Amino acid sequence: MIPMARSQVARELVKLDCQPVYRDGFVTDNGNVILDLHGLEIEQPKDLENYLNNIVGVVTNGLFAQRGADIVLMGTPEGVVEITV
Repeated sequence: MIPMARSQVARELVKLDCQPVYRDGFVTDNGNVILDLHGLEIEQPKDLENYLNNIVGVVTNGLFAQRGADIVLMGTPEGVVEITV
């Protein structure tokens, strides 16, 4: 999220009955900050992804529920296996 929106976004996220925790000491390559959500129950991932992305100050989130994966990378004892979905 945009750094100056951190407090406002955190207040909005508390409404989801979870605990937003600032990821201290980490900044994204675009200069943004991250809030990790502890105790969040995800029952409708697509709806939650839309809700999160519509909070002013949120750049993106890590749910990725709207678009499924094209490739799965699976670690195995023999190495990484790539599966096209």
